[in-house]
Amino acid sequence: MTLEQGDLLYNRYRILDILGRGGMGSVFHAIDGSLGVEVAVKENLFVTEEYEQQFKLEAVILASLRHPNLPRVTDHFTIEGQGQYLVMDYIEGRDLRHLMENGPISEEETVRIGVAVCEALTYLHTRKRPVLHRDIKPGNVRIAPDGQVYLVDFGLAKMSDVTEHTLSGARAMTPGYSPPEQYGTARTDARTDVYSLGATLYAALTGFIPEDGLARVVDEVQLTPLRKRNPKVSKELADVIEKAMAPHAPDRYQTAEDFRRALLGMEPLLPGEQPQVEAYTQPRYTQPRAATQPPSNTTPPVVEKTPTEHPAPRKTSGFAWIVLVAMLALFALGAFWMINNPASAPAPFQGLLSLIIRPASASATPATLAHSPTSTFPPVDAKTPAAAGTNPAITATATPIKPSKETPSPAPVPTETTLPTPTPAIIGGGTGEIAFASTRNGGISQIYLINADGSKLRQLTKDENGACQPAWSPDGKKLVYVSPCSGKNDQFIKSSLSIFDLDSGEVTQLRKVPGGDFEPAWSPDGTKIAFTSLREGFMAVYVLNLADQVVTRLTDLSGMFQSRQPAWAPDGKHIAYTVKRSAILRIWTMSSDGTNQMQLPRNSGGSASDYLPAWSPDGSFILFSETNSEFTSPSSLMRYMVNSDQPPKSVSMPLPVVDVNFSPDGQWIAYEMTDSINQDIFIYNLLDGDRRPVTADPAVDFDPAWRP
Repeated sequence: MTLEQGDLLYNRYRILDILGRGGMGSVFHAIDGSLGVEVAVKENLFVTEEYEQQFKLEAVILASLRHPNLPRVTDHFTIEGQGQYLVMDYIEGRDLRHLMENGPISEEETVRIGVAVCEALTYLHTRKRPVLHRDIKPGNVRIAPDGQVYLVDFGLAKMSDVTEHTLSGARAMTPGYSPPEQYGTARTDARTDVYSLGATLYAALTGFIPEDGLARVVDEVQLTPLRKRNPKVSKELADVIEKAMAPHAPDRYQTAEDFRRALLGMEPLLPGEQPQVEAYTQPRYTQPRAATQPPSNTTPPVVEKTPTEHPAPRKTSGFAWIVLVAMLALFALGAFWMINNPASAPAPFQGLLSLIIRPASASATPATLAHSPTSTFPPVDAKTPAAAGTNPAITATATPIKPSKETPSPAPVPTETTLPTPTPAIIGGGTGEIAFASTRNGGISQIYLINADGSKLRQLTKDENGACQPAWSPDGKKLVYVSPCSGKNDQFIKSSLSIFDLDSGEVTQLRKVPGGDFEPAWSPDGTKIAFTSLREGFMAVYVLNLADQVVTRLTDLSGMFQSRQPAWAPDGKHIAYTVKRSAILRIWTMSSDGTNQMQLPRNSGGSASDYLPAWSPDGSFILFSETNSEFTSPSSLMRYMVNSDQPPKSVSMPLPVVDVNFSPDGQWIAYEMTDSINQDIFIYNLLDGDRRPVTADPAVDFDPAWRP
């Protein structure tokens, strides 16, 4: 039986999406109904005795592994007459193969990825019974949104044993990435993985699959020098990778640790010296990660790893230290004199001093910021909207829910908070207050309130499980938010909605349901809250009636579509939302009862995705972000005029923006933006193009919501 979206496997795993299909089976994205976490389910449709033996071996191998660069098996089972299934951590992000579609990877990023995989291989190869991966290739190296590198898919793995022959079911190889010994009866060992990793890094740097290993031995085909494919690569790195790819195993690096040290420019281990192998001592489950540094349009952010050994630092002579200290002292005295006598300072320093001693009330707008997109949305399929212009007969699912008696500890009435990095004071610009989420105080997300000019920062929530995605009631007295929330993420599997009263500080948590509720939006009349939920296994849009606590599903659950990110029109009669089909996102609208669902017009089909709609306060247009289907290109802001058959047009913005929220007067928008170092909240005047930062903290600030 072929599994499809929506199927319940083994009475536990709800299939959300198909990650890939092959001749031997498929890999699925699913939710574990018992634990409420996302998992990857690997299916093997070959149920012969030989393949079953290989499957059990893979399960045993993976279940015993604990390393930060490897996924972990949590379950495995066989369904008679159907297939064998392996359940493991779901690793968010993209594999190296997809990154290479944008061109060769940078030298620095290639080294980072290579070092991480070497560390995983060293852990595997130095186990009591060494484990060989034997299928390292770009598609099996996965990079999470936070930059963490994972070596995945152990379908060809085996435990090394000199008396043991390779299972025929595990004899497959990947041309270009497999060494010569893997094609025949020759014994494979740690050097087999070294070759495959070298070939993977060769492809990452050049964009070309290297010449096949067997052809290099049998047909005497020569490997095209790496620098001939990409002259920008340093000779040192090219030499290291080409040595790892030597066709004869004795000519390669003999261990993954030697390869790692060569990539880092370090000396090889001394005889008898043991590598330092990092491993987890406690079992772990993959939890949603905060996007501390969202991926750029080429490669994920570089996470520097500290080598186990460092070259000895160059010594500095005592005389040099004396000269250096004297120069610093003279510089400090000069700077002190100029700050206290600015009028007497040399002309070139006048401008600099004016910035240093500017009063706190002065404007502080950055002169230059090179920003990239701050949010990625690889959502999970959930629903099938009707064809454009039709009225689907939707049977609403109504479920009464009551506020939970087990509510979190009441949050204090907002008080001003002194934080390590203050936000800049801004004169002029939009007025009013903006709520937003931030990881600035202790690393877990909480909701804050700040004046639009960047002053008077206050922390609103102190939820031990974190809080984010604030949305205001129309009177501006209450906020609905999502918890648990450790930081910025695409979806929240275990979350529920809570309402925070700003006058009393009281928090009312709505009862939790399996799956998770998030992305709330308060109706303009204050009687309802629309939100996204996974409560029925697929992502769909629901609405909660606050008077009787009844929840009604507005969008379908056929599994072909998914729907999310609801946004109320100011008249309360319509809702804009995002729909995904075949990896493409589009903006749709519907009546507030779920009827009249239709897609907004577009210039063409294309691969660009549209998401995060926001209505202007007068209801005349909708703004939304646009990016490509892989979410690697910068987002542009699009404007759609309501009741028009014309396609949306791009808004002239100096830089890409994400997660737009309007000021009450409709002249300003608040949004997220990052410079690849900090992610902050900005405001922008739609009339004159004035742009101003609201926050400037090293932590991640996101989910802005302008107070009515």
